[in-house]
Amino acid sequence: MENSFETNFIPQTVEKSPFADTPAQNFFAEWCRINDSITPEFISRKDWQQKGVLGILEKNDSGKQTIFLLTDLHLWEIMDVIKIVDYDTLARNPEKREERANRIQELGVTFEKAGLYLSEYLSALDEDNGRPIAQDIAREFYQYGLSLQDKEQKTVDIPEKLSLSEEDKTKLDKWFLGRDVYQKRLARLVENPSENQIEDTRKKLLQVYFKALGREGYKANGEKPWETRVGPMQHLQDRTRKQITKAVETPEREMKTAIFRRGMEKLVTDMKEVGWRKAVNDLLKKIGFDPLLEQRKLYDTLRIDELKQELEEVRRTGNITKISAKELEIAKKIQKAVSSFPYKSTDGGSGSDHPSKMVETQFINCVGSSILGGGLFDEVGIRYLHADLPKHSATVLITSDGKVRWQELTPGGAWWNYKEIQDKDVTGINNNRQPLTVADIVAFANNPSDEGIRFEINRWWYNLNMGKIKIPSRYIGLFKSEVSLQCHILNNTGSALSALGRKEEAIEAYQQAISVDSKFADPYNGLGNVLSALGRKEEAIEAYQQFIKLWNGNEYWINRAKTEIGKLKQK
Repeated sequence: MENSFETNFIPQTVEKSPFADTPAQNFFAEWCRINDSITPEFISRKDWQQKGVLGILEKNDSGKQTIFLLTDLHLWEIMDVIKIVDYDTLARNPEKREERANRIQELGVTFEKAGLYLSEYLSALDEDNGRPIAQDIAREFYQYGLSLQDKEQKTVDIPEKLSLSEEDKTKLDKWFLGRDVYQKRLARLVENPSENQIEDTRKKLLQVYFKALGREGYKANGEKPWETRVGPMQHLQDRTRKQITKAVETPEREMKTAIFRRGMEKLVTDMKEVGWRKAVNDLLKKIGFDPLLEQRKLYDTLRIDELKQELEEVRRTGNITKISAKELEIAKKIQKAVSSFPYKSTDGGSGSDHPSKMVETQFINCVGSSILGGGLFDEVGIRYLHADLPKHSATVLITSDGKVRWQELTPGGAWWNYKEIQDKDVTGINNNRQPLTVADIVAFANNPSDEGIRFEINRWWYNLNMGKIKIPSRYIGLFKSEVSLQCHILNNTGSALSALGRKEEAIEAYQQAISVDSKFADPYNGLGNVLSALGRKEEAIEAYQQFIKLWNGNEYWINRAKTEIGKLKQK
């Protein structure tokens, strides 16, 4: 089956309304409940406009807060919603209140300039080999960029005589190609290339790229039901479509991340300590008496503000050895406190990875412990990465001396905690196609991207067998916590909603997880299960195929997905 690249998906994505249907609204309400006490209410555009920006978030009669939204809320209108949510959430950190909204504003500028960039090079492209595609993309990018900046839809034409600076073009080269690919391309030129040489390379790249997009792609089922053959042109088209869609949908993702950030803030500031006070209160409740002892907040028990100040003072000395020792000392204090909470799996929808539920019950699981511990590390200013393993969640600590240590926060923990990960312990390839090293992990921690870094761990003490948690796989992914932890909660939420029979909402949860990180395998499997149950055969097969492609864990799950595909093919 051959297909040419179509650009009509871009305006369709730009003009989408994230809350247009009931499942989407219900899922967002669930997402708010999971993370905080905020409650969404959908109102008419007339009422929304009368409320104004400052009226988007209001206290309600129950003492909680209501966020007012539109069923036809557009992507370019989301910036104000994010801003008002973050303003309320980050009262303790006012300097961070506009970070996320400013990110959307900057994205608008990038899209605008990307449209100008492509428009400037249209004359270098052949009419029959990609110029119409480039022209369509340039127009859509330019208009969407203006819409994001002005917070209203724009349909103006691209100015004819307007060129970009070389600095702007370089930034856009990196945006289109990715920073690592751009560096590789630049390395192929002579040392200290001139602007003309860089310009010639830029034109050649665009010519090759859009010529390839303009050709017909090939995609067909393989001999086995779980295999699909994809030609190079189709692969390029599919990848381009996904990259553009993800970039356009950024405001929707950022809005849901703002809600997650709100839940994380609540967890860090409101989680009560465990210990004898809780034990006494629980006993009193059990025999019918009101609690007598006030439980202190974990934040205060750990003296987080003092620990932060202590670390800042040591950092001012510039002594890397002392700084690293202090970071390790504080990390161990936080780890000890977090791992002391009682463990409860997510089976039965316990909510032990939901910030709001964790504050209420004090039960946590591996994901919950990573959220709580990670939030406390962020408060103090300690670097870490979220470690994603098949069916488990952990962290790694990165200290200022460039050392990387395994850091298990889950109740029960592991005796190998804080063992140092060394070059000989990892197997993988870095972005330069060279053997992965610990230095690559540290570099990623300094500037983590959404893509993450994946590798295989080689030492026997990383085979995680902790009581009920048995993970024979040694494959690990390291990510910035905001991306990875959201994916885990979204995936677990999808599973819980599916078990409750709320299939359409479960689809929303799984699709959101995939939107945040398209290389996270688990939600594809859950999505395949739900789509299969709803009789959506082709979509289910595609989801299972993606799961098989990405999964690095036990072969049992791959074989199970293959079996499901086989059954669907026979229907």
